[in-house]
Amino acid sequence: MTNYNESQIIVIEEELPKEEVLQKMAKLLESKKLVKDTYLNAILEREKTYPTGIDTEGINVAIPHCDIANVNEAALCVGVLKHPVEFAKMDDPDTNIKVSMVIMMALTEPHGHIEMLQKIIALIQDQDILSKITMTNDPKIVFDLTKDKLI
Repeated sequence: MTNYNESQIIVIEEELPKEEVLQKMAKLLESKKLVKDTYLNAILEREKTYPTGIDTEGINVAIPHCDIANVNEAALCVGVLKHPVEFAKMDDPDTNIKVSMVIMMALTEPHGHIEMLQKIIALIQDQDILSKITMTNDPKIVFDLTKDKLI
């Protein structure tokens, strides 16, 4: 079971570089003891080699994650970015895209990301939901819109 609730949703109002967005989200998971203190660095390092931006040709999403050794308990953190941030594309690392939503995965099973990625893909294919998510500042609304797909 993946730990996901509205306290793990962060609406980022200010314009920040990608690294600071990832830091805020990783620190939120760390503050809840869901991930180890090595998690943030592992996320940042993995993003350099294996970027996680997904071009949906609509509201783009990034899905950062890292090795299970950095995780205490399976969890998700969702970031809604009021100022889109550049991420390199997962399938074309030389191309950057503007991302408005980040779904950070903290997984405990070696192949657990496949099932979770399938859930996330189902969510991000629904651009109506993503539109509603990016228009709100309320984590409870974001949670209500995403829980059926992500839990």
